[in-house]
Amino acid sequence: MEKLFHSVSEIALGEDGWKIKVRVLRLWEVPSFLKPDQTNSLEMVLIDEMGTKIHASVRKQLFYVFQSKLSEGKVYEMSCFSVAPSVGSYRTTLHPYKIVFQMTTKVQACEGASIPSLGISLCKIADVCQHTSDHDYLVDVLGFMTGISVEREYVRDGKVTKMVIFEITDASGKCECALFGQYVDTLNKLMGKSGGGMPIILVQFAKVKIFRDKASLQNVMNTTRILINPPIEQADQIRKSVTFGSMDVSSVPRIGARSKVSLEEDFLRTFPKKTLEQLHSTFEDGVFVVYATIGGLVDHEDWWYPACKCHRSVSADSGAFYCKGCAKHVFQMVPRFRVKVNVSDATNVGVFVVFDGDMQNLLNTPCSSLVSVAKAENAGHYPPEFEKLKGKKMLFKVEKCTSSSIFFDGSFRVKRVCDDPAIIQSFHFVGGQCTPSKEFTADLPKDVYHLDDEDVVVRSFVHAAFGEGCSRAVASAGESDMRSTSVGVKRKLEGTFVEIDSDDEPLSLRYGKLKQG
Repeated sequence: MEKLFHSVSEIALGEDGWKIKVRVLRLWEVPSFLKPDQTNSLEMVLIDEMGTKIHASVRKQLFYVFQSKLSEGKVYEMSCFSVAPSVGSYRTTLHPYKIVFQMTTKVQACEGASIPSLGISLCKIADVCQHTSDHDYLVDVLGFMTGISVEREYVRDGKVTKMVIFEITDASGKCECALFGQYVDTLNKLMGKSGGGMPIILVQFAKVKIFRDKASLQNVMNTTRILINPPIEQADQIRKSVTFGSMDVSSVPRIGARSKVSLEEDFLRTFPKKTLEQLHSTFEDGVFVVYATIGGLVDHEDWWYPACKCHRSVSADSGAFYCKGCAKHVFQMVPRFRVKVNVSDATNVGVFVVFDGDMQNLLNTPCSSLVSVAKAENAGHYPPEFEKLKGKKMLFKVEKCTSSSIFFDGSFRVKRVCDDPAIIQSFHFVGGQCTPSKEFTADLPKDVYHLDDEDVVVRSFVHAAFGEGCSRAVASAGESDMRSTSVGVKRKLEGTFVEIDSDDEPLSLRYGKLKQG
């Protein structure tokens, strides 16, 4: 008895009369290189009942014939098509051939509940990491999102494109994945709908790229698919196979600590020294290093604030919390330190604002623990643990930024602290102004910022993806001291993983040991 349909695995050159029943797993348009507003081809990934996948293409001359006949996720009977070798460095399937639609190709919608709807072919992250050159085949990976960078933008061919890097971890290992353009918005929306904590993320049809001699992943425009906490059996297996030990899993940590400069570089060689008197009297906005003593806490001031999982502050509203960054109401918040301290030196006094990462380092206690003990009391109700700060002498890297805000209240935002005795001693021995040479770019618009040269991770991703002709990635809106290099970039004003409020601080990573097994 002649079978009704051929298996996709049977498709090969040299034969005609193929007839298949397949689901369109993925469907996208490829724009013309020279005319981006015009479609060059219609591409798709097809899967049959056995789970075998094959790529299919519709050339631009036939686009009008098949565009309205095909929909992603639907099942079709297909016949009268041509077969060609599958080549190139962005192959969506392992099948050696691809389907090429012709004018005579027949497409008929049908039922096909037995055909897989997601069609993932998972690749272990350890296998991804073994690659030493760019891989020609796109891969599917599934794992916990164990870190994420701030959202950035870079300029290429005069256009501003968003970018974010996240870390994905399964039982075999971990690697980084870069998302560009519309995929950053997609991730933000999916994260906003997730239930909190470290989500499981599926990245389907991702490109393996090599940068800095390491294999990483990145999206392929219009092709890659991203799902958060997908309801699949493999996600349950990931949950059982990866444990986190002492690592905080209540939110996704920020990555990027590798590019953070050393304490010596930050406090001794990069920024000017100032006394408190000089800090108050200077007309120059910028970042300065001050040696001062903490005299105590400012009376009747809040010492913590409620934050969304995107790390921005939230305000109580309608029985929930409203986050401006996510532009929605949220029902969970995380307390984070924001402590105003009185400081003094031999020349004057001042008020510094110390944020979550530095406060945790100084107290060796997370904010949530102290808020719980204090029963959420805030202004004026300081925990006894704060007493250990009084009389403490240390270096403060502070920002003075009076010209950009009409709300300057005379206090200074602390960007980093250092109580290392050796560094403090070296600070006193070094000359008066440890000011690095600075570049200035004339006539830059006010919304233009620059990339710090230390941000090699983002720069490498951009170069690996688009080559050296692309402008360097921009500093995030929350990293306001990245202003001394010469590449202009636009500042990101809103977004899920960007800290732009004056009361938000960059997150300090405190990784625990990650157990895999």
